[in-house]
Amino acid sequence: MNHITEPISSTHAGRIRLGDHLCLPFASDVEQREVVSAYIADGLRRGERVLYFSDRTRPDAIDAWLGPRGVDGALAIARGQLEVRPAEGGFDPAEVVGGIRLAVRDARAAGFQGLRLTGEMSWALRGVPGTVRLHEYETGVASTVVDSGDLAAICQYDERLFEKADITGLVAVHHGVVRIDPLHDDRRLRIVPTYSPRGLRITGTVDDSTAAPLAEALAHAAEWPAGEPLLVLDLAGVAFIDVAGIRALVRFAESLAPQRRVQVSGMPAAMRRVLHIANWTAFEDRDEAP
Repeated sequence: MNHITEPISSTHAGRIRLGDHLCLPFASDVEQREVVSAYIADGLRRGERVLYFSDRTRPDAIDAWLGPRGVDGALAIARGQLEVRPAEGGFDPAEVVGGIRLAVRDARAAGFQGLRLTGEMSWALRGVPGTVRLHEYETGVASTVVDSGDLAAICQYDERLFEKADITGLVAVHHGVVRIDPLHDDRRLRIVPTYSPRGLRITGTVDDSTAAPLAEALAHAAEWPAGEPLLVLDLAGVAFIDVAGIRALVRFAESLAPQRRVQVSGMPAAMRRVLHIANWTAFEDRDEAP
């Protein structure tokens, strides 16, 4: 299932602040883990309390998510800064929103800077009584975020489970959507991980001044688990790439294990000519592949 079009605005996980009510539509477990772990880790570092409503994710997995980000989830749980609750039981929007407001007050009283809330909304598909009032719940959360000033919330919607039209309507109740942080982002070059398909979206100019961050991003991608053998490099937004940048891409493709391959989408015409002249065949041109 393809991602929905971003209808309002897009906020990177590392830029979320108290007062944000955002939606996370995701199409892979990896994307969910990367975005949510960044959101939780940032909140813990800022001295905020984090409340996670888990449905399909095992509660003990959250600690494992935080380890690679240098955060001790078990310690945060032990000192009451991080709490994972099951998303189960009956559903009354007013009651749930009231509980959120109480949790905000508890976080303040405990000396935390605020409360970060996130929940997996897949429970709403199991016929739990009252789920037809999901829009009422989301509207209540939105107003609570605005009124409190000490609350941030991300609602997680798995695109593999929900109908696209339903997600589009639910996203509209939020301030916008949340996406993973770029691996690099300056005025000349922007590199963002993608998850459907797995790979990198590269936008801007690749030359002497940006070749190093490109190489670093490619090295990061090379370390991704090999569960998804195809990596797609989306170059449709590349305005210019020099021979050094092309060489970095080729070396990246050649460095991968034999069972993995690289495909390029939106390859610039000049790059295609250089590859042909140099007889570099380390990756496929997705635009020309059958």
